[in-house]
Formats: sequence, C-alpha cells, structure tokens
Amino acid sequence: MNFNSLMKANRILRKRKGQRIETRSAFFLRYYVTTTDEKGASIRKQECVKLADKSDTYRSWKDVQPLIARVLENVNQQADLPTGKMSLSDFIEKHYFPWVEKNKAASTVHGYKQVWGRYLKPSLGGLALVNLQTVHVTAVLTKHAESGKGSRTLSHMKWMLSGVYQYGIATGVIPNGSNPVEAAHWMHKVRRVQKQKVYTLAEVLSILRVLAPIDVRAAVAVALAYFAALRPSEIRGLMWSDYHDGKLYIRRSVWRSHVGETKTEESEASVFVIEPLLSLLERLRALSDGQGYILKNGSNKPLSLDSLNWRTIMPAMKEAGIDWHGFYPCRRGMSSITTEESKDALTATGLLRHASPITTLKHYTRAQEEAIISAMRQVETKALAMMKEPKLIEAGNGG
Repeated sequence: MNFNSLMKANRILRKRKGQRIETRSAFFLRYYVTTTDEKGASIRKQECVKLADKSDTYRSWKDVQPLIARVLENVNQQADLPTGKMSLSDFIEKHYFPWVEKNKAASTVHGYKQVWGRYLKPSLGGLALVNLQTVHVTAVLTKHAESGKGSRTLSHMKWMLSGVYQYGIATGVIPNGSNPVEAAHWMHKVRRVQKQKVYTLAEVLSILRVLAPIDVRAAVAVALAYFAALRPSEIRGLMWSDYHDGKLYIRRSVWRSHVGETKTEESEASVFVIEPLLSLLERLRALSDGQGYILKNGSNKPLSLDSLNWRTIMPAMKEAGIDWHGFYPCRRGMSSITTEESKDALTATGLLRHASPITTLKHYTRAQEEAIISAMRQVETKALAMMKEPKLIEAGNGG
C-alpha cells in the first residue's frame, strides 16, 4: 500500500450534518451519535428528533433552520469531548494545545504548533486518534527525510507527536501502551547535521572590543551569553533588581512579548559575575537609570535581541571581519572552557543550569583545540621518554 492509500484508509468520517425528514404534519432531523457501552467500547447509533409541527411559524425548512442549528450544536459539543475516535486535528488543537499553553513556555508552544501545522497535520490530521499506527508515523517521517529534512527536524516531529499520545494516555482518552510513535523511525538516510559553532574566549574578547565603543548594550548582551552562559530569553528577562551580591539571579524569561518562568526549574538559579562582564554591567548601569530591565528599549520593555543583532552586532562584525553566529555559540563556548579548566563536566552542567550532564555534554560542551594539542603534546613527551628506555629499545629490536 502506498503512502496516500495508507493515510486514506484510516481517516475518520467528517461530522454529519443530519438528514432532514419532512412529513405532512412535521419536520424531523435524523443523525448519528457515538456513545460507549459498559466495557468502554464505542457504539454508533441513530437518533431522530422532531423539530416542529407544521404551522404558520414553521412552513418550510428555512423556518426550521434555527432549530436544526440548535440540535446539531448540542450534538457536535458532545462529539468534541475527547475520545479515541476523535481526529488527531481535533484532539491536538482543541485539547492538547490548550493544555500545552497552560503548562509550557510560550516558545515551546510556538514550536509545537509550527511542527504540527507545517509537517504533521497535512498527512495525519484526518486520522482518528486510535487509528494512528507506527507505520503511519514512519511513512511521514520518511517522506520528510526524503525531501531533505535533517535529523533535528525529524526528531522534533517525533517528540511532539509522541507527547500528544503521552497526554492522551495520562488523561485516559486512550489506554496504556497505545503510543504508536515511540517505535517509529525514518527509513531514509538524512543529511549530516551541520556542526554547531562554538566561540573561543579569544573570539568573544575580540567581539567585545568591537561592540563596547559602539553600543554598550550589545556588548553586555554578548558578555551575558558567554561569561554568564545565559539563554537569549534569560538575558532579556534580567532586571537590575536581579543583580546584587556579585551575582545575577535568573528569575524569568522573555520570549517575544511573553514574560514567564524560566525554561526549567533548574534554570531558576544564580550566576556569579566575573570580568569582563562585571565592568560592562557597571558601565551600562552608570549610563542608565538603574531601574527595570537591564536591556530595555525606549518604552522600558525588554530589548529585542533580534533587533539588536541585525541593527548593531551583525554590521559591526561584518566591518571588523569577524564571523558572527548568534548568541548560542557563546553559551556553548563557556560550557566548553569551564569543563576544560575544571576537568569536571558537572561544573558546566551547574553553570548552564541543566538537570543532567548528558544535555551539557551532548549539545554544549566541545573539546577546545588548545586543550587537544596540549594533551597530545603530553602524550608525545611521554612517548619520547619511554622510547629512550633500554628495555623498550631491546624489546623493539627483538620484535
């Protein structure tokens, strides 16, 4: 069975608009409803209601139309209650997304909706929740892999859809062990993920030397991303009242115009302020009123880092001949250098405020070239010393 046939075979029927029946004396509406029996099995049955007797008020179907609309509204409201027979589109958009909006960060909600609308809904939206199979998800993932999507995008599709079924199981809409997404995979080789940029300490200092004379706010933003290892949303959420006792206290995040909690519970913590961030913060405070957000616009609202980026940072870096890759390479660079200096991955995990060192090591920490060369030099020194030992030379000649 090909992809289109596979999807078509499992689509649910659209809601019925009811069948109109007219007799000599009255108007009736017949429609189907779905209920469950004592064992929880779905039962589809037909119902018929009398709308009105024929009279001067109700002479034609046009007169009866408001009564039809009222009956079908009640029927459709019952149909909207979450069940396994509900379409994925209805379940996700009417039940899952409202829950996500109340329990997840605004940026997460935005990402979920993009993944659903752009990649999953066109193929899977019409399927009933209980009809989705692993083979369907595999087919969709494979189709997007063949179109050139990378493993990160494909993984986001799978994680988002798997979360929908976890929610459905947790709320009792579908039974335990009925998540068809977990075993799905793309059956096509994907392009390699582009290597993520990591700034070195020397590169960041060069960037700050260029930005500080131009716009101290831009320099502070970069310094916060590197020396405090903050996320862009956390940088935007910092207020002067969060800066005291030589520390920055991370209490909120700002994404677009949404002010909310930090990404995770572990993210709400303090970060020790070191140079050159310390001097830049004091310089900015001297130039501002020291109130409200540390980085703010003319309306005293959180400054847009995207705007700061294209208006100030990118042009300055281009003129200086410095490769600029955004703020996240700063966070990765700080993770890498603190791990190198401390010889302990937990140091960077604590600084980045991750729940697990696995996240830090997998996505942020990169071996520094200087550290690699230094380690290899140490191996070289040991090798040369051992080569001069008589026993090693004799053993080598004997071989």
